[in-house]
Amino acid sequence: MTEIILKDDIEQSKIDALLFFLKSWDIDVELKTTVSKKTTKSKEFSLSKGIWSDYEINADELRDKAWRK
Repeated sequence: MTEIILKDDIEQSKIDALLFFLKSWDIDVELKTTVSKKTTKSKEFSLSKGIWSDYEINADELRDKAWRK
């Protein structure tokens, strides 16, 4: 299997022309579309929330302790 990945938004007419060309050379093609990672909104993830969830800690105290060294 060989994959061709088209990274930019391409007009549908150009995609149709490309598929027609490949099929005219007896190349079996299949079109799959995926949502670009740039367009999906990702939730903000903080690893520290999970690690320190059972402890009474705040960011200001941690900063004060870190800057004393």
